[in-house]
Order: sequence, then C-alpha cells, then structure tokens
Amino acid sequence: MSIIASVLCLGLLNGCGHEDEISIKIETYLQEEYGEEFEVLSWKQPKLLPSDNGAIYATCISKNDPKHPFEGSYFNPEEPNSKIEIIYDGYGERLLAKQMESMTEEAISQVAENYYIQGDITVREEWQDIPVEEISKWENYVKLCNQMEPDYKTLGAVWVYIDTSTMTGKTDEEEYRMYEKVFRDKLGGEALLYVYYLEHKSFEKAEKILEIFTCGDEGSKFEDIIEGQPYFGTIMRYGSDKFDDNLEIFRAAKQGKEQEKYQ
Repeated sequence: MSIIASVLCLGLLNGCGHEDEISIKIETYLQEEYGEEFEVLSWKQPKLLPSDNGAIYATCISKNDPKHPFEGSYFNPEEPNSKIEIIYDGYGERLLAKQMESMTEEAISQVAENYYIQGDITVREEWQDIPVEEISKWENYVKLCNQMEPDYKTLGAVWVYIDTSTMTGKTDEEEYRMYEKVFRDKLGGEALLYVYYLEHKSFEKAEKILEIFTCGDEGSKFEDIIEGQPYFGTIMRYGSDKFDDNLEIFRAAKQGKEQEKYQ
C-alpha cells in the first residue's frame, strides 16, 4: 500500500511533496524562532481563484505542549527555495492560553482526575507587533487588557471538559467556589468560563478531537458529542469578585437545565 500511495502522490502534481515542503518550512521557522520542536498537524490554503496563492492557515503543536494545537497564518512565495513568510504565527496566544489553563487546573484537578482544559485567547491586532517574550508574560497581557474600553477588556475564555466518571465527589458549592476563587485571585481580569460534563466515552471522543483542532474549529462531529450535555457557562467581569451566574444557576446547569450562552 505504501508503494502505491507513493506513486499516486508523485502523480498528483507533486502534491504530497508540496505539502511536506510547506510543513517543513513552517516547522523550521517556529523552531528557529522559539528554540523548541514543533509539528504541523494540518494546513489549508483557501483559494478564491485557481491562480490565487493566498494565506496558508496551519494548525501546529509544540512538542513541549503536544495536546494543545494553535493556528498561525503564513505566505509561501512561489520562488524556488524561498523561505516561508509569516503573517502571524499564533504562538504568543498559545503561551498565554497555557498559563490560563495552568491557573484553572488548580481547581479542576480537585474536581476530577480526568479532564481537558483549553484556553482561548486572541491577541488584539494592535498588539501583534509586541515581541512574544513581552506579550506572553501574563501580567503584561492582563495590564494591556485592563486598560482597554469596557467592551474590550476580556482576557479570553477557559473551556473545560470533565470526564464525569472520574469526579472526586466535591459538592456543587465546593466546586463552584473553587472556580470563582481562581478567576478572582489568579487571572487578574475579566474572563469567561465554560465547563462541560461528559460521560466517559463522550469525553474520550471529545478529547481526541480537541487534541488536533484549535478552539472553534473542531467541526460538526465535536458539536454532536457535546450537544445536549450538561454545561455551565459564565463570566467574571472586570472589577468583580463574583461570577455573573450564582451557585443555584450552576447547580441547575449541572443537572442539564438550559441557560443562556455567552458569546
């Protein structure tokens, strides 16, 4: 099968070779830029016209953080032996999201033994020229967000997926208060929280998808998995020490009752 696949690949206008070339260029850039090993999981190049050589959107992982993909955008010049051109590599956002996940894990790890935490952060366009070593320091990022107008203060969102078969027996109130404490005492600004409660098989299916797709790009199969599952979604606003949604709403949400989703 491997010989047949290789022959087919060579016959398709060097398609497979081209894919390898793009991946290698992106991986080389990231490794040289950050001193770590990276892998391109997938990439796509939407084309409006057959002649369009537009932006490439690549989903990558750091070998030091293999379960959390991030997306960057690149341009590949048509000239032979040219280097990839970087529009935005997305790694600064991943470094920030990783810190957000780590802080949230302080609470989640006491609630369940098996879980997946996904931080979702978008660095504003006007900050993308700030060196990664500066913008990726959590305190620097929080300071920038907290200086924004009210509609733009949100640091980001934390998405949590819990394998309910491994929950440790914390009461609803204990669980709720731990989440609230992390958001109040650790994050330092306005942020969203979503917690999904999945039975074991659904969690395993969801985790496999989350490990290869970035937030918001998981696809319809993932939506089918979490559809109708109990979840809690809320926000702690800038300057507040409490979630917008109280303990009773949290309890109802865990029982699968409807609640408004924050967009």
